[in-house]
Amino acid sequence: MTAKLEAALKLVDALTRENDLLREQINLLQQRRFGRSSERLEAGQLDLFRVGETPVVPEPELQTPAPRPKKKGHGRSGLPAHLPRNVVVLDVPESERTCSCCGDELRTIGTEVTERGRIIPARMVVDRYERPKYACPHGHEVKTADLPDGVIEGGKYDATVHAHVAVAKYQDHLPLNRLENIFKRDGVKLSRQTMWDMLVRVDELVAQPVLAQMHKELLAEEVLHADETSVTLRLEDQKGSKDSWVFGWRSLRDVDQPKALVEFRPGRGRAGPTDFLGEWSGTLVIDGYSGYDEVCERNGIRRAGCWAHARRYFKEALDVGSKEAALVLVEIGRLFRVERAVNGRVENLDRERGLVIRNEIRSRVSSRIVERIYAAAEVLDGARTTLPKSKLGKALKYLFNQRATLVLFLEDARVPIHNNDAERDLRHVVTGRKNWLVFGSERGGEVACRLYSLMLSCRQNNVDPEAYLAEALMAVATTPASEIASLTPWAWGARARTK
Repeated sequence: MTAKLEAALKLVDALTRENDLLREQINLLQQRRFGRSSERLEAGQLDLFRVGETPVVPEPELQTPAPRPKKKGHGRSGLPAHLPRNVVVLDVPESERTCSCCGDELRTIGTEVTERGRIIPARMVVDRYERPKYACPHGHEVKTADLPDGVIEGGKYDATVHAHVAVAKYQDHLPLNRLENIFKRDGVKLSRQTMWDMLVRVDELVAQPVLAQMHKELLAEEVLHADETSVTLRLEDQKGSKDSWVFGWRSLRDVDQPKALVEFRPGRGRAGPTDFLGEWSGTLVIDGYSGYDEVCERNGIRRAGCWAHARRYFKEALDVGSKEAALVLVEIGRLFRVERAVNGRVENLDRERGLVIRNEIRSRVSSRIVERIYAAAEVLDGARTTLPKSKLGKALKYLFNQRATLVLFLEDARVPIHNNDAERDLRHVVTGRKNWLVFGSERGGEVACRLYSLMLSCRQNNVDPEAYLAEALMAVATTPASEIASLTPWAWGARARTK
């Protein structure tokens, strides 16, 4: 009888645990379907779970200063000064320039100025080149002026059209069928196939040689970010589709010339990081994905973890009802607040001085916060109510498995505490994915990622991508291979700012 009772109690315990896991999954699905997608926590939200806890007072010099009160405005802000002005003079008719009371002639005392913005819709214009022909009266020769170079010999469209199509698709995320309709409104028949041919031409002339140089310069950095996201790839030889992957690589945000590029890969395997990094060795800021293990071990690369990923797992646990997750979330929040305060403090200092200050504060303040995070995590991990397969259990497992990578930022002031910059770059690709849905072929994925790389690097360096592409298309033919570095977005941007 005792054995049956023990078996029944074990069954009840197992069913209770299973029921808790299923309820958690239901709560998570409801949160994803109906809840907020943002990971941001409202001010004071975690205080609901900290009754009786003694708050930790932050270091005085790290407290973020209160924002200065904004001065009372004086009406609406004016239109930007760099916009061209079309002056329209509205004068009083001469017949009305007399005083209605005394009849004396009115005198000019000033000018009242009002500015209104006006849109001139983008339209295609035709450059018609007329070249007089000169012939020898004896029939020896005929001369005409040279025709300006074009993107394609005898081509119908010049570099500005090629650049416009590339930016519209890979910066503004307009699928080619929408672009076709936009041109049609202006009475221009520009088919999707023609535009695709233009994109391939831009890729061959600019993207491929420039990306090779960008890749080389990126691997000269000592610290890199990396991340990846999936994209549906339509199969060419058979019906259906499969997942392909876009790997994002970028330099640190605070370097003089930030560099970002993305690479298409048909799979998510270790070949992607291995082929891209080659013999590079440095510090790689990544999440816990095991695809980077081989190249990191082979090249002696130091892996730096992402506290934003760790926070995300505990936030999911909190959303499905694990109130204990707040104990860790509170401390992770303090860690991020310290980093924001440090960034504000060193913002106007030179980089070397800023690294010294950041390293000193991390050693003195952030290290203690990390100790409290893991102390709280060990308490939760030892609790009987924490199920290994629950969201809280998985969050704790990630925190302990990635401990060596998550604490690396305490040893190296150059290393950021999160990988959000790489995720933000891939979000640009994800926004486009919502519009064009799939890569039509591996070739299409490769072209898209190379052009996305140019767009991302232009954005990082405050470069107008359309002006950059139009000039690069015409300059690449006369630029020797040894000087191709002058056509990278950051080099072009630095040159444009000195003009």
